[in-house]
Amino acid sequence: MALRDPFAVLLIDKTASTQEIRRAWRERARTVHPDVGGSDAAMQELNEALRCALEIVSATIVKASPASPADIRRERDVSSFTVDVLPAACFEALLVVAGLSGAISIEEPPYQLEFSLHDSGLDGALNGWCRCDLVPEAGATMVSLLVGTENYKNGISVEAVRDYLVANLNAIEWPN
Repeated sequence: MALRDPFAVLLIDKTASTQEIRRAWRERARTVHPDVGGSDAAMQELNEALRCALEIVSATIVKASPASPADIRRERDVSSFTVDVLPAACFEALLVVAGLSGAISIEEPPYQLEFSLHDSGLDGALNGWCRCDLVPEAGATMVSLLVGTENYKNGISVEAVRDYLVANLNAIEWPN
């Protein structure tokens, strides 16, 4: 089955910014997610629309901006890992890990958190940042990552950030 126009699935204009795309995805997820009466197929289509729309917008931004000596590197992992708690508890735990990693730049509880990685100790993370998008998933929370750095060649990988976050989340003593 071919994917419909991702902007039509998200019910937004093709000129939408990445923030508008994410906001539309969150709003649609509240109605199409299986936990609220939607279906797995509808949620999968919505997730794929998010991925495609962000890729289209990212490609447009890259084409429109001139190359610079400090090229920016971005890596996306749409479904990085799942935490077996609801989004509010997951957000609070990620907030603790983010505070250890660096400055928090965006905080939209309980669905989005963006922070720098300069204090994480990860190789290549001095000018790096991470955005976590949290999605409710059958009593748990799926966390998607977007990782970026100013140094394209020696930047940090999304896998390294994922492993760092998972290790730190596993170190937290969760209430029963």
